[in-house]
Amino acid sequence: MKLIDDFLFNTLLRNLFVSNSILSVKELTKSFGKRKAVDNLSFEIREGEVFGFLGPNGAGKSTAIKSMLSLIKPDYGDIEIFGKSVIKHHNSALQGVGALVERPDFFEYLSAKQNLSMLAKMDNVSEGKITEVLDIVGLSTRGKDKVKAYSQGMKQRLGIAQALLSNPKLLILDEPTNGLDPLGMKEVRELIRKLSMEGITIFLSSHILHEVEQVCTTMAIINKGKLIKSGKVSELLKTSEAFITEIHVKPIKKAYALINKQTYTSDIAESEGIIKVKTAYENLNKLNTLLVENGIKVSAIIPRSSLEDYFLSLTGDIV
Repeated sequence: MKLIDDFLFNTLLRNLFVSNSILSVKELTKSFGKRKAVDNLSFEIREGEVFGFLGPNGAGKSTAIKSMLSLIKPDYGDIEIFGKSVIKHHNSALQGVGALVERPDFFEYLSAKQNLSMLAKMDNVSEGKITEVLDIVGLSTRGKDKVKAYSQGMKQRLGIAQALLSNPKLLILDEPTNGLDPLGMKEVRELIRKLSMEGITIFLSSHILHEVEQVCTTMAIINKGKLIKSGKVSELLKTSEAFITEIHVKPIKKAYALINKQTYTSDIAESEGIIKVKTAYENLNKLNTLLVENGIKVSAIIPRSSLEDYFLSLTGDIV
């Protein structure tokens, strides 16, 4: 049985040997009038990560990103990219950074190649790079088509192609699947995975929990401008007690009584031969052993872990 897919294996392998800090946010604070959009925010992204920046709409994600890209000046704190302060050095600190903030804006009456060609000339990028980035985002056969004929998902991929023109080591994507249909979302997710496999460190801002869970290796959760939690996605999910696990057992009454006595379980419910219980993933082996040792037949233990449950347990907000 294949226990881990190639994407996760290669990402983990890279992180074993490479741990350089790519982006460091230090005590970032920004207010608009009386509203504090970002409040003493600190986190770090290391080389090779796909970093999820997660929070509900209005949590302060876009303000933080615009500060990273020197589009707005924070009230306090600093951002370092490749060890260089964005606050002090502005655009020179952003060399090696590609970004897609909000929806990309193109001349729809021109082709994809023509749009990218204008941008390439402004940034002194060779024309050959256009063919390369269109191939990377899967638009090589549609490069001569006018952008007005593109689906929203194709436009979003073209926006990522634009961000790749400068051959970035760090790619910052702000809500790249926002407003897309399921197919468009899938295309962008697959592209993110592909870019990560090619060695680009990716910062992905999103309010879509399932998206972060599928593609990100590490994440930071913010709410009301403050950092709530950060770390490796798998470890955060593993230790949380917010998840419901289904346990298929016989006899169910005896199992229910036994599970109910444990200090590491909560919110226990029984229905049609299945017990549903909240407990951390790391407790499941212990729980299985306990049931078997007490003569209870366990036919299945199915953890229904969800990043959405985890988020709600931390913030109490609906995303």
